[in-house]
Amino acid sequence: MSSLPSLQADYEPVGKEIKVKDLDAYLVGQGTRALVLAHDIFGWGRTTTRARAFCDQLANEGFLVIMPDFYRGTAWPPRKPVDDDMVPWLQTVPVETLLDDAHSKILPYLREEHSVKSIGWAGVCWGGWLGQKVAATDGAVSCGVSYHPSLQMEEMVYGGNMMNMLSAVTCPQLLMPTGNDPKMAQEGGEVIATLNASSVESVRDGCQIHAFPDMVHGFMCKIIEDITKEEVIRDATLAFRLSIDFFKKHMEE
Repeated sequence: MSSLPSLQADYEPVGKEIKVKDLDAYLVGQGTRALVLAHDIFGWGRTTTRARAFCDQLANEGFLVIMPDFYRGTAWPPRKPVDDDMVPWLQTVPVETLLDDAHSKILPYLREEHSVKSIGWAGVCWGGWLGQKVAATDGAVSCGVSYHPSLQMEEMVYGGNMMNMLSAVTCPQLLMPTGNDPKMAQEGGEVIATLNASSVESVRDGCQIHAFPDMVHGFMCKIIEDITKEEVIRDATLAFRLSIDFFKKHMEE
């Protein structure tokens, strides 16, 4: 069994639920560097995802961590297959609302109430897509890490252009696709090529990709029965360490 909270089936989260204006959030840790954990379609709840344990895990590395409930009390049922209902369900919270949650609520809260010096974005699946949108605003966050990112949401759900979205990113990104993620998101694919061609020097020089071909989409936070399997522990541990190194490299202390 791994010592990492997110890989312990019986782990009890240690953070607290707070309100940031009208937005519920999970808060844990302390420090001058803060991370926003953007959940996947399974939301922020303690019974549908391992995201709270993952927040605690990040906080143990010296970060203040916040996970907003971007879906406002709803989440995709953990055992329900992804189907045609997902797109209209996701569209019930518009992009404009999500960006306002980030730029007018969560990021100011961290800076004003906790006096943090830098903020990083940790996005899981759908949360990785949102991280790219937030990173289009210069100075919003210092860097971002996307675990098996669902960047195709930009076109599939929100009607945008994915490459245009990536071209607008203003800070370094670390992408971690799995074996069944789209080819464009893999090493040598269009996603990393677009980031590496950025007109912003820190993006062009700082973006990285590390693929996990033995893993399937969702392995970092989704509640799955095989979290104690040796290969899942191996790759989840490596992904975590790579992301911590990346955050600490690009965030002011």
